[in-house]
Amino acid sequence: MTILKKLALPLTALSIIAFGWVLGQSASNKKPASATYSSSPWDGLSSDEYKQAAKLLKQAHGDDVLFARVSLRQPDKAQALAWQEGESAQRDAEVSFLANGKSRLAHVDLTANDIISDEAMRGGQPMYSTPGELEPLIRRLMENATLAAALERRGLEASQALCVPRTIGRYFADKVDVINNRIVRLDCFNISGDGILGVLPSTNIYARPIEGLAILYDLTEDNIVEITDTRADNPPPHDLPTGTFAAGDMKTRDALRPITNARPQGVNYILHGSLVNWQGWQFRLRFDARQGTVLNRVGYQTAAGMRPVAYEIAMSEMFVPYHDNDPNWFYRAYFDMGEYGFGNMATQLQQADCPSHAEYLNVTLHTVDGTPLEAKDRICIFEHDPGHPAWRHEEPILTGIPGIETHQSRRSMELVVRMVATIGNYDYFQDYVFTQDGRLRIRLISTGLDAAKAVLAETLASPSAKTDTQTGTLIAPHRLGVNHDHFFSYRIDFDIDGTANNFTRMRLVAPPQAKNAPRQGIWQVSPQRVSDEKSAQTAMSAERPAVLLFSSNQTKNAMGYPTGYQLIMPNIKPLVTPMDEAFKRAYWVNRNLWVTRFKRDEIFASGLPTNQSAPWLGLPEYIVDNENIEDADIVAWATMGFHHVPMAEDWPVMPSKVDEIILKPRNFFDRNPAIDLPN
Repeated sequence: MTILKKLALPLTALSIIAFGWVLGQSASNKKPASATYSSSPWDGLSSDEYKQAAKLLKQAHGDDVLFARVSLRQPDKAQALAWQEGESAQRDAEVSFLANGKSRLAHVDLTANDIISDEAMRGGQPMYSTPGELEPLIRRLMENATLAAALERRGLEASQALCVPRTIGRYFADKVDVINNRIVRLDCFNISGDGILGVLPSTNIYARPIEGLAILYDLTEDNIVEITDTRADNPPPHDLPTGTFAAGDMKTRDALRPITNARPQGVNYILHGSLVNWQGWQFRLRFDARQGTVLNRVGYQTAAGMRPVAYEIAMSEMFVPYHDNDPNWFYRAYFDMGEYGFGNMATQLQQADCPSHAEYLNVTLHTVDGTPLEAKDRICIFEHDPGHPAWRHEEPILTGIPGIETHQSRRSMELVVRMVATIGNYDYFQDYVFTQDGRLRIRLISTGLDAAKAVLAETLASPSAKTDTQTGTLIAPHRLGVNHDHFFSYRIDFDIDGTANNFTRMRLVAPPQAKNAPRQGIWQVSPQRVSDEKSAQTAMSAERPAVLLFSSNQTKNAMGYPTGYQLIMPNIKPLVTPMDEAFKRAYWVNRNLWVTRFKRDEIFASGLPTNQSAPWLGLPEYIVDNENIEDADIVAWATMGFHHVPMAEDWPVMPSKVDEIILKPRNFFDRNPAIDLPN
């Protein structure tokens, strides 16, 4: 890797790693060496399949194709479900790429070695390629005399600064062609001399913004559109302590006595290729450039056989809008998954990322020209004791009666599948947590660094503090943490005991009681089955509570209830008008839950293209036909997230914050499935 020969090599490496860019390419599962394993329809692409897809498209478009994303295409569902272990599986790839600078989308039949479709991408552009676009851009800019002069006016040499490309959506349309050209805007940071020996940059490279200095760049035309400096006449300081947090850079508290996790007798799960079995659970695991870890064919093994729960579970999109109309901040509304790729940004798991007894899995990435590349330790799998029992009960009234044990409790164990993506200043853990009582938790842990805006105010006593803090919180002297949101959409293709399912809102209501009733305050459950896609849009409300139930249309438990799973998630909604230009591209955030009828290529909540995308793509499109969802193959789109009001405790690194979507069995079993845990 060679970014800027004028920069020292360690500086180069650190800068790129800080973006999560070193391996910013497409990804799939590492293939096992076992000769007895054959690919399933749900396995990620192999090295040979990457090469095959790239070769076919280069034959069609020439060798200068830039591959942004090569991934497994969603299989034909009926065909995939009919597949049996040991059979040859139909394999297809979905490829977003640039040919002659134009955005294209292709579907490739890898089994037949043929291109099924190859057409211009509609409504937006492919995600950015790190080595093909962003690294060369940094190299060119850091050698640019005009930028060097702008930095010099701020008291810095080019080697002391780092300028970061940001996506812009469709803003700046008065200056550039946001429909056809690939546009980024860069802001810059002082990264000089706060690290080791005062030479290498700080581990907190985002801590010293050169506020107001920005570069609008047209990647398609390969030229600077404009360099602006809105704070040149009254600049906030940037030569500040960074709060560096690398090991050895600060005095730490005394180490604790160790609390160890170990597996002296081995693991309790079985991993065979992409297939995982644990405590009744079975699922397929793959890795996608855009979505990261993906679960397929999630089911539960019972005496009657494998009972399906969900056909696929994966992140569908993420949206992080900042709320500041400053000319250098208004456009910052990121669709990180669709613009950069959640899987592309996966980093090597190390140190405290996973327990010491975890098992690590490699994934196969591809370079910009389609060449496969193995990346180490992008997934970890581990079991752990969550610290609370699976269940417990005490009968104090029976204490002292000979022969009776008044206390019963059982230790709990969970299986966790983990990855971590570093997207600029933020780090996101994505966990799938399987429990012994039939629950599956989708856990998103947010940490990393606040995006800091440089301001004149040092403290709230400073003259400019009132103005400077209107859109955020002073998290350090002269650094404002800007208010923003985090929204995460997860696509859950329920197949509860088969593909024919129903969605029911079980309303909790308090009906009027008879005048002579002893209680006037009684609530009941009023089930309301939802019939179509538009009616299924769900806005959660504390004033209108409901159990959100997905159930089989045929299978019943021993008591006669339809077998089902309840969906539980936090009630997060936007606080602004949905007509905001950024929010039009993320219209799905206006409902906590959407339910659609399954369609093969309806995968992403904001649509397939989110980079410089048009408004109203994705879920608003998917429900236009308002299909029936009763006794049908249906997909849930659940949202979690939070409004982030920054605080001093976010500096210099934010404490980890946990958000979850929970799939909880509701009459799927005949009793507590963890009742048989040994004592």
